[in-house]
Amino acid sequence: MMKKTLSGFFYIIIGASQFLSCRNANIISHLKLNVSSQYCAPTIAYTYNPEFIPYSNTDSILVNSKTLLGKLSEHDVLMANATGTLSLINKLLESKKDTTINGRLNRLEISNKIQNHLHLLTTEISGIAAELDCEGERADLFAGYLDDLNDKKTARLTGASIVIAALATVAAVMVNNHGLQNGITISGGIISAGLAVLTIKPHGKKMSYTHERNVLEDIWFAPEKSAIYPPFIWYMLKEKKFSNSKQEPLVQTVKNRWNKFELDKDIDSTTINVLFKNGGIYDADKLHTRATMLNQLQSTIRSINQDMQSLISELNNLNADK
Repeated sequence: MMKKTLSGFFYIIIGASQFLSCRNANIISHLKLNVSSQYCAPTIAYTYNPEFIPYSNTDSILVNSKTLLGKLSEHDVLMANATGTLSLINKLLESKKDTTINGRLNRLEISNKIQNHLHLLTTEISGIAAELDCEGERADLFAGYLDDLNDKKTARLTGASIVIAALATVAAVMVNNHGLQNGITISGGIISAGLAVLTIKPHGKKMSYTHERNVLEDIWFAPEKSAIYPPFIWYMLKEKKFSNSKQEPLVQTVKNRWNKFELDKDIDSTTINVLFKNGGIYDADKLHTRATMLNQLQSTIRSINQDMQSLISELNNLNADK
């Protein structure tokens, strides 16, 4: 009986040792969850009317808009440029000088064109915000899936640690040889401790997750033109006068927050490629980080609605003036 117990214990020790020596974390493809890499991307490619592309030289715009600055704030003049309606608003002001029927009809036509375009831009804000929300939810979904798998592994490690410690105690009691008792106790303690250490920092499962259209990429690298964000939104993200500090653009303040709170200012090229390019191997922590950054960016994009509200309100007042 004693020999069988000892034999069984040593088999457990050997099995646990092999388990501990296994360093290969299983990598799961996101396709296993039936979620494609383009799940959140627009179904069609958008085109933008060149008539409404904003001008990039902000200082020149303000210098050449002295008449309009008497009617609108500097912020709303820049918003008019961002929305591509600056020339139309100037035409609206000019049309007010003509009080004939034709003049009023022309004024109404210009006003409708402005309002229709501003309405289109609000859908652009909603569309990008929806994509960011979708991407954030997807990253959270994957992170939760890995967390669940890793929690189950931790539970198994804890259970194995308890069983090995108990078996080592029983086996040591049943052995008369003092040296063998010590060997069993030490071996059982080492394996049990090793399993306990793994519960503190488990070598968890990871996920192969690619994203051909990475909505974080342009925010991190800040190119002159964006292939993802509409010209209106990209202009606002790149123009420092739309930030609260007026010292750096929104795209930079977002990146600064990521560096300080999510990335701890310590990020290597591998992490940059995973988070801000085509993706790669994610662990649960990186997926949680990605989800948080997406949610922060979504809030910034949605805040553009406040700037739109200011412009629309001022245009309504301008149009009402006799």
